[in-house]
Formats: sequence, structure tokens, C-alpha cells
Amino acid sequence: MDTTTLRRWATPLTIGAFILMAVTGILMFFHVQLGIIKVAHEWLSWAMVIAVGLHVTLHWKTFNRYFTQKPAMAVIGLFIVIMVASMLIPGKDEERRGPPGGQMQVTKVLMAAPLDKLAGVTGKTLEGLQAQLQQQGLKVDATMASLGDVAQQNQRNPVEVLNGVIGAN
Repeated sequence: MDTTTLRRWATPLTIGAFILMAVTGILMFFHVQLGIIKVAHEWLSWAMVIAVGLHVTLHWKTFNRYFTQKPAMAVIGLFIVIMVASMLIPGKDEERRGPPGGQMQVTKVLMAAPLDKLAGVTGKTLEGLQAQLQQQGLKVDATMASLGDVAQQNQRNPVEVLNGVIGAN
């Protein structure tokens, strides 16, 4: 690709990709879930990477000068430190997955527990637990041995079913 063609596309591509990343990122920050913004943000970030790569290629001499200036290097270094720290500090998802003794293990145990035992843990009788599940629109019958069975037979998210049982206390 010649320089003229590259110039014609690099900056508009960078501007367009930046607008997309900024708007979708801000919406995601405020937990606004419209359409496919998360997918667009994740996948079209590649457009931003390519656009910036083309832009840097076009303006290499100017870009390269920043590596000789102490204030610029301080800013760049700060973002590198933040980037590395963001990879090393566990986030909510990693904490949720946690070690075997964590929440996921507890969830698995509760989902597999016989319904009469789960009823006891929640302070209900078996009949009370079954009635509660039915009030939530779930079909419950004698063949269902655990809350996991109830969720599977009703084609529902097991964690949501569990939350419905525990959250109702």
C-alpha cells in the first residue's frame, strides 16, 4: 500500500475506531446493555489496533521522538505499570471462581444436595421448599432428587434457581 492511500485511510480509521471504543466502553462502564455493544467493543478493538498500527507507521519519526522525552516516557511507563498491575490483581470473576473452598464449590454442593437436606439448610420442610419452587414457576416432582435436577428439568439456570431458594429466606 502506498503512502498516499495509507494516509487517506489511517487517520479516519483511527478516529472511527476510537469513537466506537470510547462509546461502547463508556456504555459498558455504566452497565448499559444495548444490543451487542460488548461484542462490538471486544471484536472491533482489532480495528483500533490496526488503525493505530497504520497511524504509527505513517508518523514513525514523530512517534519515535516521544521515546526521547522524559515526560512522555513517564506517561508511557505509568500506563505500562497499570497494564501489568491489571493483569496481576485478581478481578471479581477470578475471585468468584476462587479456590476449591470458594463459592463455586459451595454452589455445586448445594445444587447436588438432596432436596430434603437443602430444605433443612434453608430452614424449610421438603414440602415448603417444593412449594416455594412451584411458586417460582418451576415444575417439581418426586423424580427430582436435587435442585440441579429441578433446574435441568425446567431448563433454567441452576444458579438462578439456587438464588431464588436462598434469596427468599
